[in-house]
Formats: sequence, structure tokens, C-alpha cells
Amino acid sequence: MKLSRRLFTLVLSLAILGTNQAVADDPTPTPTSTESVTPTLSRADQVTFIQGKYNPMFDAQYARIMAVKKKHPVDSYVLLNIDIILKDYNEVRRVIDASMLSATSDLDAMDSYADEETGEFQVMITNLEQLANSRTTITCVKAKKTKKVSGTKPKCPTGYKKK
Repeated sequence: MKLSRRLFTLVLSLAILGTNQAVADDPTPTPTSTESVTPTLSRADQVTFIQGKYNPMFDAQYARIMAVKKKHPVDSYVLLNIDIILKDYNEVRRVIDASMLSATSDLDAMDSYADEETGEFQVMITNLEQLANSRTTITCVKAKKTKKVSGTKPKCPTGYKKK
């Protein structure tokens, strides 16, 4: 037992003392995605570049949202989802526009934020379009009363008949 402890201690001490410290070489700086968007441009030119890059994307996404809203003007479930997306959309645009006007904001961060948000809106709008396309609206009639019913499989309320 004593021999195995001594042997273990000897092997462990050789392993610890026999290894050299690892020293990292100084890496040469390489451009990364976190560096400035356009380092040779002035701040005003950088703002113009970023706005030119993302404003058309945001405008196209807004047009897609409005197209869904126009297509389903009475479907309360779709309209609720559109309102949620529009609130988020307006807040994101407000933050980006305010940051672009600020002389102290980090343009690289705003570029990354705008890129991230356009991707998120792309997914949300696609899901909204799929939701809207899966829902239908029917008109139900009872005497002189009419009701519009929306859903994935809409049915007329009791006493109403499909028009």
C-alpha cells in the first residue's frame, strides 16, 4: 500500500513539474464582424449606409403586414396578431431611428440590431401570413341579421344559416 502511494506521488509530481506553461503567441489582428461597419466612412456616411441597407427591408416587411391586414379586415384573431407585430415593429424602428440620430450611439450595435430584427420580423410575418391563409370567413344569416364568423373551420352560431 505504501509502495503504491509513493509511486502515485512520484508519477503525479513528475506530471506536474514536467510540464511547461503554455504561452500564447500574439495574434495578428484580423478583421471580424464586430469591427466597424464601414471604418473609412464618416459617421454621417455610415448612418446613410445603414439606413440604405435596412430601410427598404423594413418598408417591404411593413407592406406585407398591411397586405395581410387588408386581406382579413374582420378577423379579430388575425388583427390581434397584426397589432402585436406592429407595436413591436414601431418600437424597433423608433429605437433604430433615434440611435441613428444620436451622435454617441454605437453604429455597429445598431447594424447588428437591425439585422437581427429584420430576421425576426421575416419569421413573424411569414407565420402571420400562414395563420391568415389558414383562416376563412363565412357570412351567417338569421332573418335580417348577419354575422361574419372567422376561423380555421368556421361554423354558424345556433339559429343562423350560411349565406
